[in-house]
Parts: sequence; structure tokens; C-alpha cells
Amino acid sequence: MIALVSTVLVGYIAVGSVLGRVLGDSTYGQLAVFNEVVRIVLEAYVEPVNLDRAMAGARLGLTDALDGDSAYLDDEEFRAYQQSARGGEADVGVLLARRPPFLIVASVRPGSPGEKAGVKAGDIVKTIEGRHTRPLSTVTGQRLLRGAPGSVAKLTLLRIGADPIDVSVTRERLAPLPPRGRMLPDGTGYLKVAELPARAAEAVRSEVESLRRSGARRLVLDLRGAGQGVPEEGVKLAEVFLKGGLVGKLVGRKSGEQAFTADASRSAWEHPLAVLVDNGTAGAAEIAAAALLDSGRASLVGEHTAGRAAVQKAIPLPEGGLVLTVAKYVSPKGTAIHGKGIEPSVTVAAEESDEEGSGAPAGDPALDKALELLRVGAKKAA
Repeated sequence: MIALVSTVLVGYIAVGSVLGRVLGDSTYGQLAVFNEVVRIVLEAYVEPVNLDRAMAGARLGLTDALDGDSAYLDDEEFRAYQQSARGGEADVGVLLARRPPFLIVASVRPGSPGEKAGVKAGDIVKTIEGRHTRPLSTVTGQRLLRGAPGSVAKLTLLRIGADPIDVSVTRERLAPLPPRGRMLPDGTGYLKVAELPARAAEAVRSEVESLRRSGARRLVLDLRGAGQGVPEEGVKLAEVFLKGGLVGKLVGRKSGEQAFTADASRSAWEHPLAVLVDNGTAGAAEIAAAALLDSGRASLVGEHTAGRAAVQKAIPLPEGGLVLTVAKYVSPKGTAIHGKGIEPSVTVAAEESDEEGSGAPAGDPALDKALELLRVGAKKAA
């Protein structure tokens, strides 16, 4: 029976390979190569091969080659993912991304257990709970960071020029972080947005109106480290600063194209604006930043953003399941955000934040540059 099935499969692939060459489709040819690789490995590898383990590695490699947010999960991992997606667990406030061969820290939520423990954006995560991250998907790594309130997540981090760092982070239930505004000298308002959960844009609107009443004539919108949130709030955040026009699009092969347009009546700020971004700016914050940049509404100051603005779908399989990226957000000019990120108008290297993390960092070059751009713009307008 095995021989018969194998013969049929090989024949199917062989015929498909010929048809593929005739029709210009290399899919069957690639399957034939894969089949041959499997055959040679099983027959010639120095030790007997655990086929289940080898195939699991092949599935991981396939999704790993797509993007950092797609993953194949075995039965146990897929069930754990579905349970985790329902919420209710405590977290450490660290957003992960995959940069083969490891997971890295994409952003750290201000005031979170991760920040308190010294975890920084850009850290390479070698292990989570003793598990090496080489074979781990972003989905699995993110799940391992969650757990019961008060429990401890143990990480080993790698930084350039330093020995491995062992970190213990106590999980907490994270309360929403509201936007915080304050006045700077010369009639400039400063607004820090740390995350964009549901209804965050309305809170931003209230802070903007408060700054206006305080005499703000220019505004710095700080989206650095804003990696958490729902994409829809990114669209609504951009709407606060736009007088209509296209905010962005959600594009998928099967779902088609969905355009998001700003309602001009929802605009709350028409004065000069500068936006601060860094490599921890992701998702909803990236959608807003891309819209403000493409529309010419604001300059972006800081570092290249994370490049994580997509929609994932959980797809059950007979064994395990897939978490697959099925659509991605693009800027008004059609530039893909996911996997690429946004290049700022002016690049400024990051500096260490103040200990409280309650406002703009002391001696903040990116903020200084944004203020300079706003002053120059004001002089030109005059």
C-alpha cells in the first residue's frame, strides 16, 4: 500500500512538473524537488530521521519564509493560541517580532513589567522559559510571555557587545495607558500616545482640544514605542489631524481592497504637526504615521518603524493549525507597511528615556529636532 501511494504521488508530481513547465507554473516542479529532498534525507542521513520532527521543521520553515507573523502550530500550540486569544491572562508588555534565527523585542510598553525589568526594543530574545527561540514562531513566543498574574516569565536576552542577560519579569494585568498631553515652551503642545486600544482616538481628540485651550499653536505627536493597539484606531487617529482624504487601504488576495477615508468633520487639529516614531512604532500607530506622512500633513522624526501592520487569520487543520497573514495595510500612496516599515522624514537616533517614563525623555534629540522643524515652518509661514 505504501509503495502504491508513493508511486501515485510521485507520478502526480512528475506529470504536474511537466505540465507546469508547459504552462509556465513552477509549483509542481518545486514539489518534485521537495519530494526528492525528503527521499534522500530519509535514505542517506547519517542517523535514522524522526519524520514528524523533520516535517514540523519544514512547516515552520515554510511559514517563516512568509513573514514574521505567520506560523504553523501543532495541536497543543494551536489550542493554547486559541485560548490565549480569548484574553484574560496577565502579560509583561513586550511585543515580539521574528528576525531569523531569533525572536527580537519589537517594542516595550511604557510602565510595563518588561520596561521595569530593563527589557529594551531591539533586544534579541535567546530563550523564553528555557525554550530556545530559534524554532519558535512569534505567535508561540508571544503566548509564552502571558500567564497567571504574579507568575514570572524568565528570558535570556542578547545585546551587541554584552554577555547574555537573564531577566525575570513578573506578569501583570495591564491597565490601558491613556494619551498624555502637556505644554512645552513657545506655544507647542506635546502629546504622548503609548498604545491605541479601542476608543483611544477619542481620548487623543480630548487631549488635543485641551492643549488647544491651553494655547497650543503647534503640536508634537509622540508615537514612539506605540506597538500595541487595534488597526481601526490607527485610521481614527489619523482622522483627528486630516481634513478628509485617503487614510490607507487594507489589501488581501481574497478579501480584495478596502479603502479608509477620513471624515473632514472629525478633524480636531489644523495647525502645524510633527510626529515622533521609532522601531517600536507598530501596527495602528504605523497606519496613522503613514497617512500623515503621505498626505503631507506632518513630518516624521526618529527611527524606521517596525513594519507590522497586517491582519492574521487562525485556520484549523487536521493536525494543528495555521496563523496566516491574509491582508496588509498600505499607505495612501500604496506603499506596503507590513514587513517594510516607514522611513522617517528626518532620521534621529534614539536616546535613553527618563526613569519615570511619564513624558518626553530628558535631552531628547528627536523631540528637539521636531521642535526645530515646527519653528522653521512657523517662520516660513510668517
